[in-house]
Amino acid sequence: MSVFRYDSRHKVVAGILVIVVSAVGFYLRDREKPKFDNGQAKQIGNQVDGRNHGLWIWYFPNGKKKMQGTFVHGKREGIWITFSEKGDTLSEATYVNDKLNGRYTIFDDRNRVEKTLFYKNDQVQKTN
Repeated sequence: MSVFRYDSRHKVVAGILVIVVSAVGFYLRDREKPKFDNGQAKQIGNQVDGRNHGLWIWYFPNGKKKMQGTFVHGKREGIWITFSEKGDTLSEATYVNDKLNGRYTIFDDRNRVEKTLFYKNDQVQKTN
């Protein structure tokens, strides 16, 4: 007869605890995403250390893109595009370190270039 008896109930308790914590985490993560009344997401994107990071996309209630652009540690970076509710491109802007730097193009309702501006540190340098 053995003095020591192995009891594995702690594994079951630990397993249930892991499942409950995971379920609550997924529920809270999905609940935090802002949505329109029709269930369509208002925006999608990721955060790192509490700051927007990576590609972010904003939507109209009809599901079409409203705006998209990339963040690097909370600062706008690269090409940012805005769209009309029909899906046409309205503008394209270039950001460096969260400031307009480079070409900013405005399109007309036929998707043709209407105006081009050039920026440096949020200041217009040249207009075409």
